Amino acid sequence: MPADRYDRLIQLVHGRAGDSVRLVAAYSTDDWQALYVRDDLKTEALRDAVPPLLDRLRKYEPIVVPELYDRVGPAEAAVELHEHAAVVHIPEGDCRGVVVSLDREVARGLSAFVRNCDDVLTDE
Repeated sequence: MPADRYDRLIQLVHGRAGDSVRLVAAYSTDDWQALYVRDDLKTEALRDAVPPLLDRLRKYEPIVVPELYDRVGPAEAAVELHEHAAVVHIPEGDCRGVVVSLDREVARGLSAFVRNCDDVLTDE
């Protein structure tokens, strides 16, 4: 996994969300890397939860696909809002991607945030 690209992503995420960044992780077919974990979340429970959660992301399928409906374009990210977090999944191809977890109040302006993350990830 190219470290400099992810370093720039983490800088962007922290620049936009500050202390509200909970976790940033990158995954591939058979590997994953915690790029950032906020201190209060560095627990055994999180360590145990991340691998099966990333297995679910590897199987991600967008709700809308261009083959069925082409008026929205291809999926760029998926967002889940939870009681305490907004989770952004940015797929980067088959079984590869990045997941960013933020405190829920950061969800305002989420579209611009996701666009900026994608720009950083695709700027090679």
